[in-house]
Amino acid sequence: MFALYLTIWLALALFVTGEVGRSTSGRGLSHPPAWAWWAFTTGLFLALVHTALAFDLVHNWVHDDAVRNTAMQTQAVFGAAVGWGVYVNYVFFTVWLADAWWWRAGRPPVLRPRLVTGMLRLFYLVVVLNAAVIFAAPERRAMGLLVIALLAWTWRPPGLRRRGTTHRLRGTTSS
Repeated sequence: MFALYLTIWLALALFVTGEVGRSTSGRGLSHPPAWAWWAFTTGLFLALVHTALAFDLVHNWVHDDAVRNTAMQTQAVFGAAVGWGVYVNYVFFTVWLADAWWWRAGRPPVLRPRLVTGMLRLFYLVVVLNAAVIFAAPERRAMGLLVIALLAWTWRPPGLRRRGTTHRLRGTTSS
């Protein structure tokens, strides 16, 4: 079971690492560094390995068991037994793959409409928040909160990023 948790937490760490690297394209670089794409994509691969391990070790390759288990977890947390969270994960992986594909095709994030980037980030945030904090075991929620905090810091609006500024009253420049 250790591999089950290790793969998903490494996947999330690499997702965040990729996003940190990708955010540099909005800070003066036209393209993110190559390592950022590799981190982002390796994170996706590890998330898929995690899912395969979960289906093998927890659900014995029975999809209905995964849906039932998800419904029980949702019932415990929200009071409603819905199992569609499994399908949300499939959408999450598909979006992550499409995002990596877009990036690899040489289309830097700065060329994507801001609305699309904002919607992607919101979707990623909701899924990661649910997976790493809300549905995580209590002893792992602190790590999930750290992931969310790092994403929030990375995705903060450009106006909140510290850059070289000019102080008009003193006539000095700081960086």
